[in-house]
Amino acid sequence: MTIIFSFICLLVLAPLGLSWMSVETYRDIWTEIGTALGVIGFSALLTVFLLSGRVRWLSQSLNIDLTMRWHRWLGFLVLVAAFLHPFFFTGSLAGGERPWDPTRALTITTDFAPLASGIAAFVLIPAFIMLAIWHSALGYRYETWRRIHALGGCLFVLLLLHHTITAGRYGSQTILSILWIGGSVLAILSVFDSHVIRNIFKARKPWSVTSIHQMAPKQWLIGVSPKDGKPLAYQAGQFAWLTIGQSAYSMHEHPFSISSAPSSGHDLSFLIKELGDFTSTMDQITLGTKAYVNGPYGHLTVGGRTEPGVVMIAGGVGIAPMLGIIRELKLTHDPRPILLIYGNRRGNQIVNKDELDAIDPIYVVSEPDQNWHGQTGVIDIQLLDNSLSPEQLRSWLFVLCGPPLMLETVEGYLKAQQVHKSRILSERFNFG
Repeated sequence: MTIIFSFICLLVLAPLGLSWMSVETYRDIWTEIGTALGVIGFSALLTVFLLSGRVRWLSQSLNIDLTMRWHRWLGFLVLVAAFLHPFFFTGSLAGGERPWDPTRALTITTDFAPLASGIAAFVLIPAFIMLAIWHSALGYRYETWRRIHALGGCLFVLLLLHHTITAGRYGSQTILSILWIGGSVLAILSVFDSHVIRNIFKARKPWSVTSIHQMAPKQWLIGVSPKDGKPLAYQAGQFAWLTIGQSAYSMHEHPFSISSAPSSGHDLSFLIKELGDFTSTMDQITLGTKAYVNGPYGHLTVGGRTEPGVVMIAGGVGIAPMLGIIRELKLTHDPRPILLIYGNRRGNQIVNKDELDAIDPIYVVSEPDQNWHGQTGVIDIQLLDNSLSPEQLRSWLFVLCGPPLMLETVEGYLKAQQVHKSRILSERFNFG
């Protein structure tokens, strides 16, 4: 993770270093700060595209939650840098050619076109980022938000590219112009890859809905089978983007954890909770409906790990990837012991209880009825203290999936118990 973090910092800061190396004279400190903010803001925007969660090699080697967290942090960096950037310039104004100042050390352009693209980005970027943060509260459908997010990101890349090359002192340098153009092309190509190229390949491999079962209130198990009979190459615990009843090129695809095991055959199963939009229509899906699968993604896998045992802590539908892992360990006769802690609000929300009972899990419900005889409450520090042994804390692998509050509690507890972060794999529900 340290290597990835260093790589991201290099991507964000390298253009600034190259900019300062490209000239021999510098302007006053405030103007240089303004320029630095502009350079950092643009390079951070380009790096955001790498952290979209759709870069497969990155999602399989790095915590997807951390990836999306950096995606959001860089978004805030873009917002702050873009907002502050113009207020630091103190040079004199001049339009047209500036033969007396080829390095632009003394003047700031008043040419309309270079300023127009910068002003447009200055106005629109804050609105765009606020929309990304509050799209759910504003009532935007998931598909609408994805479309705006992709197209808006490309628009801002083009605006900032034009502003940087035409109005920037450093951006006009040949080597920097090549760098900015190349980075912008790669960023836009990444969107094209996610929304066009991958969909072309996806369209060539249709799947079909083969089973639909309501496993618990508002929880459904959807089974799909590849029409060509060729299985998806994935590891237990990963997730995929699923499209059901829509075109392969539709924005109506959603990320769900795969609850089946790779060794169980070529079919896939997804445990899905009704949360709105697409997931509220589970009861309307019919057998034989065409589906498409884009994946796999994610790092929540235990294959190849050397820890002597695995502790799985799941909240609600966070049991989905755990089911895949448990089933794969059983099918491959993996000797590692398993401890499962599984929390829900009510006892009737527990899925696959008969199957899970075979590994003697710890069930926890926060709103028990009179027929409940297991643990009550939430997955908190006291429950973890009572459930985990010193040996498990010292050497076992921890796999976590559930709502953010539960994960914050568990991760904080494990950190306090000095469990090294390399032994903690976690995944939150919210991808948006």
